[in-house]
Amino acid sequence: MRQHGTDVERIPNHLSGRRAMFRGLVVAGALFGTVLASHAQTLRFADLHAPDSPTGKGATKFAELVKKYSDGDLTVRVYPSGQLGDAKNLTNSVKTGALDMAIGTFPLLADIVPEYNVYNAGYFFDSWSNLKMIVEGENFGKKWNKQLLDKSGIEMMAASYYGARDLTTKGFPVKKPADLNGKKIRAVPNSMSLAVDTGLGGKPTPVAFPDLFQALSQGVVDAQENPLPTIESEKFYEVQDHLMLTQHQLIVLPWIANAQRLKRLSDKNRKAVLKAAQEAAQWTSQRTAEVEKNLSKKLADQGMTVVDESDGLDLEAFKKSVRAEVKKRFEGKVWPSGLSEKVLEASKQAQ
Repeated sequence: MRQHGTDVERIPNHLSGRRAMFRGLVVAGALFGTVLASHAQTLRFADLHAPDSPTGKGATKFAELVKKYSDGDLTVRVYPSGQLGDAKNLTNSVKTGALDMAIGTFPLLADIVPEYNVYNAGYFFDSWSNLKMIVEGENFGKKWNKQLLDKSGIEMMAASYYGARDLTTKGFPVKKPADLNGKKIRAVPNSMSLAVDTGLGGKPTPVAFPDLFQALSQGVVDAQENPLPTIESEKFYEVQDHLMLTQHQLIVLPWIANAQRLKRLSDKNRKAVLKAAQEAAQWTSQRTAEVEKNLSKKLADQGMTVVDESDGLDLEAFKKSVRAEVKKRFEGKVWPSGLSEKVLEASKQAQ
């Protein structure tokens, strides 16, 4: 399928009653024959995000740039919106070579390289530039990427900014961790998110993301935290009326590839893929930051009460509580002793 006159191939996203059957066919087709894909010079690239999201548009841009830089030798077929499975499925498929490339998550890659957990550590980074300093650092991200390659055969092509997570509630504002005491906060079921939610002051309560809107509307949980683009696109403002700009966790997404698949490309085409990934990830990060800028006002226009430092939001109290919880659970246990301070000191250089 050609989209808007480009050579980007994209599987349709408007699936209805036959979605399950179609997904099975798509998965079977996508996983059938790495040799055939190689012969056709087609690379399969899977993404969890909607095509019209900043990350989804970044995936499309990547496909366009690969076509351009390979002089038409390569075509990237994009599978958006989790059509080939969840984050775990995509990561495993890239690892085994059943899938060429994907946009995954660092918490899953942290099962292979534990130091990746630091990327999502609560209040370790004040901005994307701070975090990027670590992601691209010789003694940090680049070293960990080599470990990932050696241990799993997964090559890190690039990384993109996904957004800062903020807190929402219904019926009450939160200005310090004590305000969440006894309140259930929806938790992402990974160890770092559980530590961060505990540090925010709430009682972490796992809820699958597809069920979150209903859980909020029925009071199963009292609060949730997500990046502003997610809060807006999922219409959480319909079931939450307070938005606290805590920005407690910055999220970065890994653009990964099966290393053996890339090795089978010509040197020219391999360089084209990696160059395209770097540029598309950078474009995605910039686009995400631009979208974030005006969203708090937009959410206020939707009826949410926005709470920031000028309203008494005690960011220092949150920072102290969250960092302490993260260090207690991770320092010298999940990652090496001393890593926290090394990362915090290095990230300051970007300020």
